[in-house]
Amino acid sequence: MQINLNLFWFLYVLLLSGGSSRCSNSNGVGVGVAAGAGEDDEEIRSLLEFKKGINDPLGKVINTWNRDGSSSNGGCPKNWNGIGCDITGKSVTSIVLEGLGLSGELKFQTLIGLKMLTNLSLAGNSFSGRLVPGLGSMSTLQHLDLSGNGFYGPIPGRINELWGLLYLDLSKNRFDGGFPTEMNNLQQLKVFDVHSNKLWGDVGDLFKQLRNVERVDLSQNLFYGGLSGNISTLSNTVRYVNLSHNRLNGEFFSSDSIQLFKNLEVLDLGDNQIFGQLPSFGSIPTLQVLKVGNNKLHGPVPPELFATMIPLRELDLSGNRFSGTIPSINSSTLQSLNLSSNSLSGSLPSTLGSLLAVDLSRNAFVGDISIMQNWGSTLEFIDLSSNAISGSLPNSTLQFGSLVSLRIINNTLTGGVPPTLGNSQKLAVVDLSSNQLTGSIPGSLFTSMALTNLNLSGNQLTGSIPFQGSHTSELLVLPSSPALESLDLSKNSLSGPLPSDIGNLGRLKLLNVANNKLSGQIPSELSKIDGLEYLDLSGNNFNGKIPSGLSSNLKVFNVSNNDLSGPLPEDLRDRFPTSSYRPGNSMLVLPKDLPTEAHLNGASRQTDHHRAPSSSVRIAIIVASVGALILIVFVLFAYYRANFHGYSGGNGFSSGNTERNVKLGGFTRPSFFSFHKTATTPPPTSSMSFSNDHLLSSNLRSLSGKKELVTETVERNLSGRRGVADPEVTKPDTSDNPPISGWRSSPGSPLSSSPRFAEAYEQPAMLNVYSPDRLAGELFFLDNSIVFTAEELSRAPAEVLGRSSHGTLYKATLDSGHMLTVKWLRVGLVKHKKDFSKEAKKIGSIRHPNVVSLRAYYWGPREQERLILADYLVGDSLALHLYEGTPRRYSRLSFRQRLKVAVDVARGLCYLHDKSLPHGNLKPTNILLSGTDLNARITDYSLHRLMTPAGTAEQILNFGAMGYGAPELSSASKPLPSYKADVYAFGVILMELLTRRSAGDIISGQSGAVDLTDWVRLCAHEGRGTECFDREMIASGEQTSQKSMDDLLSVSLKCILPVNERPNIRTIYEELCSVSV
Repeated sequence: MQINLNLFWFLYVLLLSGGSSRCSNSNGVGVGVAAGAGEDDEEIRSLLEFKKGINDPLGKVINTWNRDGSSSNGGCPKNWNGIGCDITGKSVTSIVLEGLGLSGELKFQTLIGLKMLTNLSLAGNSFSGRLVPGLGSMSTLQHLDLSGNGFYGPIPGRINELWGLLYLDLSKNRFDGGFPTEMNNLQQLKVFDVHSNKLWGDVGDLFKQLRNVERVDLSQNLFYGGLSGNISTLSNTVRYVNLSHNRLNGEFFSSDSIQLFKNLEVLDLGDNQIFGQLPSFGSIPTLQVLKVGNNKLHGPVPPELFATMIPLRELDLSGNRFSGTIPSINSSTLQSLNLSSNSLSGSLPSTLGSLLAVDLSRNAFVGDISIMQNWGSTLEFIDLSSNAISGSLPNSTLQFGSLVSLRIINNTLTGGVPPTLGNSQKLAVVDLSSNQLTGSIPGSLFTSMALTNLNLSGNQLTGSIPFQGSHTSELLVLPSSPALESLDLSKNSLSGPLPSDIGNLGRLKLLNVANNKLSGQIPSELSKIDGLEYLDLSGNNFNGKIPSGLSSNLKVFNVSNNDLSGPLPEDLRDRFPTSSYRPGNSMLVLPKDLPTEAHLNGASRQTDHHRAPSSSVRIAIIVASVGALILIVFVLFAYYRANFHGYSGGNGFSSGNTERNVKLGGFTRPSFFSFHKTATTPPPTSSMSFSNDHLLSSNLRSLSGKKELVTETVERNLSGRRGVADPEVTKPDTSDNPPISGWRSSPGSPLSSSPRFAEAYEQPAMLNVYSPDRLAGELFFLDNSIVFTAEELSRAPAEVLGRSSHGTLYKATLDSGHMLTVKWLRVGLVKHKKDFSKEAKKIGSIRHPNVVSLRAYYWGPREQERLILADYLVGDSLALHLYEGTPRRYSRLSFRQRLKVAVDVARGLCYLHDKSLPHGNLKPTNILLSGTDLNARITDYSLHRLMTPAGTAEQILNFGAMGYGAPELSSASKPLPSYKADVYAFGVILMELLTRRSAGDIISGQSGAVDLTDWVRLCAHEGRGTECFDREMIASGEQTSQKSMDDLLSVSLKCILPVNERPNIRTIYEELCSVSV
């Protein structure tokens, strides 16, 4: 065989050379081939073949990889860039081409001829290609580093044959699929790094096979399983373990397991679904970094983590459910501590040891802020936001000497702002917003050369803005302008003029002094700030003209609710909507072609600022209402006909449907679906059905108002009663179950102007999926938290939960008792299998406490059999909690509960957007509230990614008709879901939470009939925001300040700003977190 191979190479090289001294590869790069190449060493030929896959724009490899640069005696070409040779000079031992800007599709099989290769390092390039199984035959390989490239496909199982491998780094590529289950031969492996790929597997099974590894990094993948397996073979040697950003869903290490780690230095398990309590860590004397943020851990924090027995440098326990108190922190090594977003309580720690950074935000700490005086002077970053801390900040120069960032947002601090904050040489960020601070603003804050971000908004500060007087000369003698980039003093009681010295803040990008008592003229010196992007002077007493020459970079500009006059500067025309100037400023002369208050519903040049004009909305509503009424009558008639024929015997269908072998279920729960080889007709997927549940959570609008079509029933059941599985079923002839002819609304309010929920009754029946063979379809799991077969799913009892534009939603109970929601997608809605699979995997990667995760999908042989599966969540939709009719099962939501729902939804949206997934269909029916705490979870997200363009367009059309569609979607030629459109829909939901009015309601007022967003906007502009609020929420007896409701209203209005002014969801989330209750 070796002779044949050599003969092949000889003939191949002769053919390429054609008798000449040079040829070119497919990349047009010259490859030196001598006429006598058949006699050359095999290793050079292997390298030249490998070279053909390399694109080298800088010539760092190509220019040296030719025969002119090889040894005259053949063997190893030691002069080639990146090539290392053995001591004899005959064999290639290393190929190191790291960070050279190379690319190309590499063929690894060309390297199999390098019999002595020990080091292959291609890190930090843009190579692509697959790893071939033949790589396992390179038994001499000790160091394999392919990190930071674009290699793809599965990891071949034969990698287990690399007996001598010490170092394996495949990180930051596009590898996917299950990681090889056998790694027991890699006994010498010290470094195992595959982070940032799409690999999956049971981490417990993998750990059992790793024996001498010192570093393990599986982060940013799809690994699953728990940590309770056998780790004894790994624990003796491992120093670094990073399993963050995976799908781990088991318990944390047990006390017995954690004691086995004798040399562990770094343990990162963040962003998983790990639950349980933390054990004692006293037996790990080497632990330096512990990160378990964003999991489901609970219980007290082990006190030894704050003591000196463990040399921790970094501790991150954020985003869990830890409780209890933190009396003190005495560690002399701990430098970074993050305990944010837990349920910790009690007083702030009395001491912080040697910490440099501490984040205790979003807990329930109480007590006096003066305890900071005991914390020492080494702290650089402090965040105590969203607690219940009171008292006055200490005015100590020593205290703030090393601080870089101080954030104590949304507490109840009193007293003044310490002047010593401005004297710090390092302090860059000060955010004391949403407290009860009083007094004047220290002038030292405006002379600091370090401060870049100052936020004192939402306090009770008085006096003037201290740019003038003695501080003016101070400013003028500074060697350069102050470093301030963001200044927010809004929502205080500041008075006097806006000093002209504001123009000296040359680096300023944001200036917000809205809702104060400032007066005088707007200083023309603002035009000196070239980089200004956000300017809000609204809600003051400014008079005179608006200065010209303001920054061309301005993106947000608001001077409404002042006393300005004169013409609008030419350079501001066509840049901002009327709402930037109105209401207020009655003497301000606006161009006639600018949108005015009377045209807030959409001007031709501000198409993204408002929706269609009210008249068009009313016409569309009337047409939709009539159409919906006709549809209801038709459905009821068809339903009656089905019931009538059901009593006549047979299968209950006309001759045209005789092949539908529908089975009667009586009072037993129907199976989810059954396969029948003889059946050819699929079950109907677009007809209407009602369940025998107490209520189907669908909103029925007033016939005179905007409707959610009856076929768009909310996708959740409101009771645990059994439901039907198919709309066209027959009923047994029993006197206890007389036929009904339609729906009846909640007692006392049929077809009222506010949303109600329909009730109807029907007997359960068997649901049949018609496939030519029982196991013809394929069931794909998106993680391995549950495992079952298509056959098990086919016999699962099922009940209807509801219908939407996507299809029908069922609840299915597996043999194990595990409950799933199964969405049967409507015919013609989804993409082809390859695209569907790719997008389903993307959506299925989402794991977050505020998002309902997909678990699997089923792809049947017929177009009608496209199912997606998720965990069943016990709870009801936000729509039900807001609009449930009488008799009610739920108490009205308090303001505190409504705010919590808003924060939960915003947090979930942040996560989706961070994962590059717009929701695309956000509405109250797709927000589920579960548990006594009413934890909100988002469902039905990003399903547009599974749809055809026509299906996506239909979803957006239905979404817009319900009142949640952003204006830019209606004006786009090819609308697509977007992050900003999600923010708009979220803003509408915030308005529904505040008003308990539906997005589709038409509200009559002094300005005629308007929809919800226009009504809320108009009330807010006219200072009548209180009139919008739900009276039952106000009258609930809860101690809620008017300011809190106004703040939430303000956030909702920001969400529905024009798309170019609309903030992202991260900004909205942070503002919601700062709303105090």
